[in-house]
Amino acid sequence: MVAPQRRLTASLSLLLALGLSSRFTQSFVAVRTPAPRQILHRLHEASLSDKSSSNDNDYMYHPSEFLNLEPLPPPSDRRLERLQQEMEAQSQFVTFGDELWKLRANMDDLSKQLVQKMRASLQQQNKQNKKELEHVDDEFEHIRQQLRRMEAQDPELVYKLELSDAKEAISKRDKERHEAKAVAARSCLPQFQLDGLWVGKYGAHGYELINVTYVGDTLFATKVTGDRNVPRGEITFQIDLSPLRSATDAVLQPIVLSEKAASKWKTQKLPRYGGLGQVAENGFRNHQWMDGQLIIIGKDYFSFAWIPIEQQIFFGRPSPELALKMLREHGVAPLRSSVAAGPVNVDDQLEVQKEYAMRCLEMTDEVFEDELDLELDDAPGFSCIWRGNDSDECYFE
Repeated sequence: MVAPQRRLTASLSLLLALGLSSRFTQSFVAVRTPAPRQILHRLHEASLSDKSSSNDNDYMYHPSEFLNLEPLPPPSDRRLERLQQEMEAQSQFVTFGDELWKLRANMDDLSKQLVQKMRASLQQQNKQNKKELEHVDDEFEHIRQQLRRMEAQDPELVYKLELSDAKEAISKRDKERHEAKAVAARSCLPQFQLDGLWVGKYGAHGYELINVTYVGDTLFATKVTGDRNVPRGEITFQIDLSPLRSATDAVLQPIVLSEKAASKWKTQKLPRYGGLGQVAENGFRNHQWMDGQLIIIGKDYFSFAWIPIEQQIFFGRPSPELALKMLREHGVAPLRSSVAAGPVNVDDQLEVQKEYAMRCLEMTDEVFEDELDLELDDAPGFSCIWRGNDSDECYFE
């Protein structure tokens, strides 16, 4: 019999492997966490060391199900190179919070100064005052250079400009150069880093898991666990995040927070993006799309609002324990008796691989049922940190 820890490692690895492909929009997607090369190596070396010498406090927040797992393979050179590129991009751009809003405010101010200098230059040209014209032109150039340096720090602006330049590029070399810059800027935009599992409270239906994937610049949130209105496997909301959307699409202004909320979330404003949320009657009848908004609350939280029905759901990352518990209780369909008893291989069909992975999870559950009998409100990594006066909705830690 395969050890429970080994079986769990194999099942999780297989689930993550299935989720990495964009062909399967309902699969699990791994969360990317950039780390320096030396840190990656240290983590790999630590995983190979004798865990018996580790301090027990290192594992005090992790159930035994996640201890003594097989060591990860060393990161490939290609992965290290990609992570290094992401780190360099992060150091180049201002990505979120008050620093970004201050940057954009300064850019707006410089843009107004630039317009004023252009008008002054035209006036001096009409007066044929050559000396004063040279002075105005020097000031104009100085302001323009300042503005360009600031624009290069705004990843959303750079992404839009580079995509536009790539679209209009004539040579293949220029196209690839602009696309590479666009990819670097995109990697620093929080709205494009939401891949993977999230959990939110759907009103009376309770907590539900969703899986976020992208097709191009369109975000799709698919229900992993569902309810009687919108069942699992259906899209709960979608947002076109492309900066090159039609000019008729209005750009939503950020939400300005109160002083108390700004202190809590470490930012005065929250960016938001228009999208579509799905609703339905019982049994997924008369399902339809309505206007909605995605609101980014830092790297670890976001919310989606169904505007016409005035419903907003906050989402946070589930802990591994909570994700497994919800999958077992609500998200895993009964397995067919035809599932093979032995391990699968890469040549097997996708459904067979999925079913074997789920079977491993179920067998693991039988071994650790007592240890994983966690209540949602007490599950590690999913505690309430804020309760509004008019609502008992949970916000996520």
